[in-house]
Amino acid sequence: MTLTLNSLLAALAGLAAVGGLVVAVAGGVGWAPSTMVRRRSRLERKVRSFFVKDARTPTSWWARGQTRLVGSALAGLGVWLFTGWLAGGLVTVAVVIGLPWLLNTSGSGKGQIDKLEAVEEWVRRMSDIHTVGVSLEATIQRSLETVPKAIREEVRLLVSRQQAGWVPQDAYRAFADDLNDAVVDEVAALLILHVEDRGSGLSKAMRALAEALQHEVLARREVEADRQKPRTNDRWVTIFCLGIFGVTAFSGTYVEPYDTFAGQVVLVFVGVAFVLVKIWMRRMAIIEPAPRFLSSADRSGGRTAEETP
Repeated sequence: MTLTLNSLLAALAGLAAVGGLVVAVAGGVGWAPSTMVRRRSRLERKVRSFFVKDARTPTSWWARGQTRLVGSALAGLGVWLFTGWLAGGLVTVAVVIGLPWLLNTSGSGKGQIDKLEAVEEWVRRMSDIHTVGVSLEATIQRSLETVPKAIREEVRLLVSRQQAGWVPQDAYRAFADDLNDAVVDEVAALLILHVEDRGSGLSKAMRALAEALQHEVLARREVEADRQKPRTNDRWVTIFCLGIFGVTAFSGTYVEPYDTFAGQVVLVFVGVAFVLVKIWMRRMAIIEPAPRFLSSADRSGGRTAEETP
């Protein structure tokens, strides 16, 4: 049997279809990869260090701006020269440039949870630092040495505002604005109430608030884990669709109708429709955050502690 391009493409398309069915069945039965931490081999670490810019961040080589632009231009030019489709080349450029957005379905929920967990740890540490005779402002300044990395910049800004003479209430409201979370408003409200009534028991109240924050973090992580399953399925469906589009683009007579001007318009329409469906799916997965109850801080810069009546 002679191996032709069409037979090879048909075989690849069949393998892709079978792989898509396997992924669909696995997602339907609720399969998820093991969460056990596996130690990477030396070869795997070397390969990962080549593709990953920084081991501490998940930014891979194809997610870097310059590399992605060059790769998209080369891929679009190759598709245009091989198929003769100008619209196909433009769609390829758009797909390669937007590949991180197409495959990144995690959203911003995990980052917000990490910040909330850092706030819980920060409040717990302040409850240990704060003792009788130590002011709240001094406690916050001392906590800057051990503040978690996720909120280090926000706490540093809070300390800077205190040292600049901001009204404490405005400084705490600005801290809540920076983190923009209804649960963080509870932390800022506790600090504001202590400023207005310098009573005892702040450390005990902070420990109780830290416990409540811990339960909130656990609840949000459970919700985020449930939302991650359809996101993973969405990512695999996207990969499957892009693979099928790429294989059929080089299938010869099957895609001859796209050689006409009307076919090129249809091709662009299909690409735009695919992006719109992705946007629609992401909007469906967005959960509106709980409304905040603290008003925004006065950032006019003219209100300091000495000028407050």
